[in-house]
Amino acid sequence: MDRNGQLTFGDDPLLIGINEVYQLLEEGNFSEAIKKVDNLMNINPDYPGLAEGYRTAKFWANRANEIESLVKGKQTADFLMREWEDFKTYSANNKMIDSAAYHSAMKFIFFKASEHYKIAFKEQESTTDNFDLLLNLGMCFLILEEYKASIETLEYARSSNRNNARLSSLLGEAYFHINEITRGLLFFKEAFFINPSEIDLAPLKSKPIEELIKIVKEHKPDVHDIREWLPVFGFTRDIFYARRNLNSEQIESIKREIYTLEKNLHVLPKEKVSESNIVPRLMNKYIWMMDYFRFQNYDYESINEIKNRLLQMDKSIFEGYFKEHELK
Repeated sequence: MDRNGQLTFGDDPLLIGINEVYQLLEEGNFSEAIKKVDNLMNINPDYPGLAEGYRTAKFWANRANEIESLVKGKQTADFLMREWEDFKTYSANNKMIDSAAYHSAMKFIFFKASEHYKIAFKEQESTTDNFDLLLNLGMCFLILEEYKASIETLEYARSSNRNNARLSSLLGEAYFHINEITRGLLFFKEAFFINPSEIDLAPLKSKPIEELIKIVKEHKPDVHDIREWLPVFGFTRDIFYARRNLNSEQIESIKREIYTLEKNLHVLPKEKVSESNIVPRLMNKYIWMMDYFRFQNYDYESINEIKNRLLQMDKSIFEGYFKEHELK
């Protein structure tokens, strides 16, 4: 009560109660969370958060025995990650993704998974399996917003595999959140160059990625895979401005990929082009070559040739960029 005898938020038993539910979910005490929600529903079944709290607690309580029965390590961690995907779908269908209950459960599940991935990594002898374990552990740390731990784990994984799109995207996200913006953008750019279809957008919440997703949805609402177009608009909107020098082997590889993509584009029926990833991937390869000829090994004729090809493929995307950026 305040001095006038009015009820304050601190005195609201339902507010206190629902916060206790969230705490129980975060601790993984799902059975107690159900009991708490049941008691609160007897007071006011329509109180905000109770329905989401009950559904969340019930979902994970139904899996508690199986979680406890599994072998500690990779088996438990993988089970938690698979069930999380099911829970994510369930939550989306029930409009719970933005709820406090969802995020409370997420903290527990990913913390629990990270602990079991640590166990698995310590006991694992296979280098290939170790890479996957480290990748999943790094993502768990990222979801828990433990960005430095995520970077340390993912950089260790990267020492054995530098050509993994998912790994690079997670590193981009982690570096962005510790304010190493340029490094983060470079990892994003490289991830989408390696293979956009391997990237999971769900854990990527940084501003440049969210901004690009919004731009692509606005300008290319009917595209088959939004991920393929993110690097194209990342270039035209100067969002993926970071770059690094390419060696001769990488340049030759890009040239071969461009040749193959151009050849496939030429023989593919027009009605099938929009269903494929050929156009955005070809654009992205040309973009990397353009950067090479602009900033690393200047060649005006090559720059102009690439510019004209990009305009030919989609004038609406590139015309504005080339008007603002005089390529000399």
